[in-house]
Amino acid sequence: MAISVFPIVAARGLLFFLLIPTLSVTRAISGAQETPSPQQLPAQFDEIAARAAAARDAQNVALAIQLYSQAEQLKPDWQEGWWYLGNLQYSSNQYPGAIDAFTHLLQLAPTAVPAMALRGLCEFETAAYDDSLRDLEQAVAHGALNQPRNEQIIRYHLALLLTRASRFQEALDQYSFFAEHHADAPDLKIGIAIAGMRVASFPDDVPAQDRALYQAAGDAGYVFLSGDNEQADDLFAQLFNLYPSTPNLHYFYGFLLFPHDPSLAIDQFHSELAVNPTNETDNALLALTLVIAGRFSDALAPAQRAYANAPDMEMAQLALGRSLAETGDMKRGQELLNQVIQRDPNNLEAHLGLVSIYSQSGNREDAARERKVCRDLAK
Repeated sequence: MAISVFPIVAARGLLFFLLIPTLSVTRAISGAQETPSPQQLPAQFDEIAARAAAARDAQNVALAIQLYSQAEQLKPDWQEGWWYLGNLQYSSNQYPGAIDAFTHLLQLAPTAVPAMALRGLCEFETAAYDDSLRDLEQAVAHGALNQPRNEQIIRYHLALLLTRASRFQEALDQYSFFAEHHADAPDLKIGIAIAGMRVASFPDDVPAQDRALYQAAGDAGYVFLSGDNEQADDLFAQLFNLYPSTPNLHYFYGFLLFPHDPSLAIDQFHSELAVNPTNETDNALLALTLVIAGRFSDALAPAQRAYANAPDMEMAQLALGRSLAETGDMKRGQELLNQVIQRDPNNLEAHLGLVSIYSQSGNREDAARERKVCRDLAK
């Protein structure tokens, strides 16, 4: 059955506020610090807190916000008050105030994951995108996706932010969730196309004259991510006929094919270079795909092109290092692979390259060490 995320995106604040189980959240945040019993609280605070709760229950949002703010002035370490204050301000689109409330709460209870996630969504609405990405990633790392009803809105905003940050593969990983669950939302497919075509922007930024292109590319990508490879192939073929000279379209399809059918991916990467010969990302992924296929001589030229245009790109360093090492220049290949490992110690492909280099050079001890690293990483 298809799932629609349209209401979540169209009414972000209110629906997310309603979906968070308030009781479990208040229990979670209160557990981080002892809250004085009602008998220990000043009478004035008790009265205002009770009135705030009553106003909240009566859905008198404006009065509830006013009363929770007064209560927090009297007792700034009242975690439950900051939680409700932030939620009420978020649900009424008062995002700066909500950010302030959630910040106070997180200072008192740093592991209050719902507050972390909601602050990230508020920061998105105020265009504090770097802060939003940081908070949403931290919230996910602490289990924010464990509640399925909240998962869609968090993943959707993460995908948008990761695309803006040029972390396109990670963005597509988030979008794949929606395709696998047959979910839809306004501009979801345009977002998929933007990430797939490596454009660091939001769907709203796509010019009107280009929206048909991105919609068609997103439709094809969505279908592929949902698992219908045959229909996706037809849609991409139509796309290439309509837009034969558009950069990154063939790369997008090749990238999707790469984990499943490297030989077809190689064809798409070659087609991309016919459109845009200087596409360093396409050159690098083509070279890496050829390396994985054991076609080291064929990989050398695209790897050199990628490295010449983007010497700091890890994938270019990896592809060139492996292809050089396997075609005779083991010294330079080893240097490049070590550069990759310095940045990414868990890069399995780089360690495999070192196994080959040490084995060919007769360095059995280092080869054995690298084989162990590869076995550990493969686990």
